[in-house]
Amino acid sequence: MTLFTGPDRAPLTAQELATAAEVADRAGLALDAARLYRQQRDLAAALQRSLLSEPPEPDHGQIVVRYTPAAEAAQVGGDWYDAFMQPNGATVLVIGDVIGHDTQAAAAMSQVRTIVRSMGALGDESPARILTNADQAMANLQVETTATAIAARLEQTLDEREQGVTRLRWSNAGHPPAMVIHPDASVVPLLGLHSDLLLGVLPGTPRKDSEVVLDRGATVLLYTDGLVERRDQSLAQGLEKLQSVLAELAAGGGDLDRLVDDLLFRMLPAQPEDDVAVIAVRLHRQVRPRPAEAGPQRIPPHVPAEPDSAV
Repeated sequence: MTLFTGPDRAPLTAQELATAAEVADRAGLALDAARLYRQQRDLAAALQRSLLSEPPEPDHGQIVVRYTPAAEAAQVGGDWYDAFMQPNGATVLVIGDVIGHDTQAAAAMSQVRTIVRSMGALGDESPARILTNADQAMANLQVETTATAIAARLEQTLDEREQGVTRLRWSNAGHPPAMVIHPDASVVPLLGLHSDLLLGVLPGTPRKDSEVVLDRGATVLLYTDGLVERRDQSLAQGLEKLQSVLAELAAGGGDLDRLVDDLLFRMLPAQPEDDVAVIAVRLHRQVRPRPAEAGPQRIPPHVPAEPDSAV
């Protein structure tokens, strides 16, 4: 703060100087609090991003991930995505959302995400079994939180590879439905026959798998509710809009990175109220070389490149 006097006014009085000092002190405290808030927010956001690891890129399967934080106080939340390969070469996709929008939710997210990926990566369990085991592990470890999640596995037998199709098996724990973009640009939500309880509600609850056969060239999109829910928009309206926007973007062509970026641009407001996680996989056709836009193949060294149940 800078104070000025001039020829046309008297010097500042002791009272005026005291008042100015008080104003400066209060302004300094406000600025310091804002600086500390930004530091904590940026640190928490960086920690959350560090937990969202790069996905594998299996043969002819391209995976794209995005995380967009909320604009204001809910900067850090419990949304996460994950992708990993099982020992037999099947690719598992996970999307989840821990209840809450603060650093505690982010900390709980890291625990739940680690549990789910550990349960899924150790063996060749189905999505329903992965979520069942994760639910039980959360109870045993006293992780006192609840979360929605979808675990999905891309499977392919040798016969299915010859036919140019891939089987998607998934289990839904109270999460918004995944979307499938078919090669003809039609978009279908994966509602399935079952939508089981959230994780952390009733450990040991039976969970079931649903499955669908996809043609190569299809795209699967998993996302968290921040993409489709608003204070002035119901979930049903958000899902309808998402389906419509995806159909428009798919009809226009373009690679998967561009589709996901354009989707976020079209769906999210300028100041997002909630954080958003997205994971999408495109099943490129296997009768031709891996396309350039998919980037280099990236899989664990011990996983077979073309097993009986891989992407």
